[in-house]
Amino acid sequence: MRRIARLLAQLSLERACRLFLDPWRIPLELTRPRALSPSDAILSLFPDVPPAAVQACLLAFLSNNTFFSELNTLYVEKRHRRADCRDKKAFLYLAVRYARPRTIVETGVFDGISSAVVLQALSDNGGGMLISIDLPAVETINMSTDKMRETALPPGCRPGWAIPAYLREHHRLVLGDSRTILPSLLEEQPQIDVFFHDSLHSYKHQLFEYTTAWPKLCEGGLLLSDDIFWSAAFHKFCKQMKKRYVWSDNLGAVRK
Repeated sequence: MRRIARLLAQLSLERACRLFLDPWRIPLELTRPRALSPSDAILSLFPDVPPAAVQACLLAFLSNNTFFSELNTLYVEKRHRRADCRDKKAFLYLAVRYARPRTIVETGVFDGISSAVVLQALSDNGGGMLISIDLPAVETINMSTDKMRETALPPGCRPGWAIPAYLREHHRLVLGDSRTILPSLLEEQPQIDVFFHDSLHSYKHQLFEYTTAWPKLCEGGLLLSDDIFWSAAFHKFCKQMKKRYVWSDNLGAVRK
């Protein structure tokens, strides 16, 4: 009852309308964990890491002038603005740094900002490979790019066009629908260390990707998902696996 009362007290008119229109969100709102800062989320996932080390790692990322300069030089040319690198990108960077993966599989690339962050983390770790699957958004894709500021790739650009050149050596891009490519791609890998969902955010598709990738994750590996509250899939999947997840800025993470 206390949680219900707290939810009601925090409801804005916009949030109340969203719950009224999508009543499936109500149990999710009542049972989901609280949002964390990027650093606190990492400390929850990796409790043996000293907090000072996480802060130092975060500061090193935010101070990487080469990375942000090259990323924004490309981005300003095509999008006429700087790349959006909010808390979820910091959380993504830290997650890859502390997972220390050899192999990451990602679905959904679009411009490639998240891919660039992952690749920078791999570079700072000293190695690793990012394999990305993307169905190019040459036009708006419902439940994927339709809620983004730009809903399609710039004319003539491939997915991942914003990744700085010095990071591309450890990136493999596979074009197509993850519903057909992901199972066969995972079969090629003995195991993977991190899976990152950022493609179609429908309940059915998210659940498909989580359940397909989970068996291939190594013990202690990470399943990451962007926009985890577009549907209840991530919340329900973690509950089914009896795993507690953390999230920061709508990027969720659960450790196997």
